[in-house]
Amino acid sequence: MSTPNPVPAAPSPVLVAAAPALKAALTDLKQLLTTVLTGDPLQIGLRVGPALLIFNGQLQLLLPELATAEQGVVLQQATTSIDNLIAKLP
Repeated sequence: MSTPNPVPAAPSPVLVAAAPALKAALTDLKQLLTTVLTGDPLQIGLRVGPALLIFNGQLQLLLPELATAEQGVVLQQATTSIDNLIAKLP
């Protein structure tokens, strides 16, 4: 007996639009962990604060890119919903 191949769900347009910013944020997180955990273990406490400040700044720099990407998706979904409502009216 063969098992059916499940069809993956189409990714959300919001997630697709946010993907580049999310990938950049995850890369920045990886860099944070590498910075904090590399080197003398006794100095981890000294590296955490500056590394978190840098990470916070990098995330803040990603916000305009994320907002711009999401704006297009939200606009398209809103106009599509309004068009559907207009089409339902007599």
